[in-house]
Amino acid sequence: MAPWIPLVLAILAGPLQRPPGFMLQGRITTDKMTAALRVVVENPKASNAIVASVEPNEKGDYEIPGLPNRTYRLVTYINGKKQDRRDVNILCRPNSIVSKDFHYGRSPSTLMLHFPAEDPDFIDVAELQGNYAKDVLKDYEKAYQDHINGNAARAIERLEAIVARAPEFYGAHARLGVVYQQQGCFLDAEAEYMQATALSARSVQPLLNLASVQIRASDLPEQRDRMISRAIETLKKALEIRPGSALTYCLMGAAFAKARAFEEAETNLQKSLELDDNLPATRLLLADLYLQKQDWDAATENLRAYLDDFPFAPDRALVKQMMENAQRSAKDSDK
Repeated sequence: MAPWIPLVLAILAGPLQRPPGFMLQGRITTDKMTAALRVVVENPKASNAIVASVEPNEKGDYEIPGLPNRTYRLVTYINGKKQDRRDVNILCRPNSIVSKDFHYGRSPSTLMLHFPAEDPDFIDVAELQGNYAKDVLKDYEKAYQDHINGNAARAIERLEAIVARAPEFYGAHARLGVVYQQQGCFLDAEAEYMQATALSARSVQPLLNLASVQIRASDLPEQRDRMISRAIETLKKALEIRPGSALTYCLMGAAFAKARAFEEAETNLQKSLELDDNLPATRLLLADLYLQKQDWDAATENLRAYLDDFPFAPDRALVKQMMENAQRSAKDSDK
């Protein structure tokens, strides 16, 4: 077991050769770091009949292809002990990859990095020039409220109808991408961000969302090199639009880190820090980079800076544990 806790980027998945139906994939984490895991998928509409069973790998990653329906019940066994059932509602388009992560226990064992995103409604005024029917705008407002109120299924239904009627409506594509991404429908989110990017050449946010999708897709089998390359190209376009974007450099660092190009990753993350030293993801990515390089002192420095700069961060206890592990590793290496 490595003496640190790995970071997970909350970002996306890409296309694979797979059987028809949905592919359910994600990560199971637990307080028991060396736990034996088994994931069982049940059909709640057929007396909870078992549909599939799989053992996640050592990182907790699981993958279940060929699911024909949209509603399932997931049960995880930890060291042979059955955990609570959790409902899985698939809101993606047909034959998509669906990403669902689950944690069992009080304290997360893995940090989740959430990159800040601009609201899709805040765009260049020029992008709003369009003669949309009143009923389209009214439905968009309803979809926005559905999204805010947590009714993702209804928001997706309304937004899909809007983009079918008004395919050049930038805001609808951008928000549909956000909702799909939040539901783990990463392929669908990627398609919507690409459409939003095509409709709004001056907007950097759909490019950043698209890049985040491509970085996540690099975790999937046979996708690493292709998707990392695409993410870097996407981020280069973002820098052409906004050269001083700390978030873009942060994501660029994340992409190079995925490729284990540590020198390029460090350069971009340090640039992000120079532009904005108040971006939590940059500090944590730098810390994780130094942990992978076993540069314990640099890792400790960045983790301590994070704790100093964000005293009320919800993951404070976990970051503190990471720092203590790094300090312990530093002492062990000096022996």
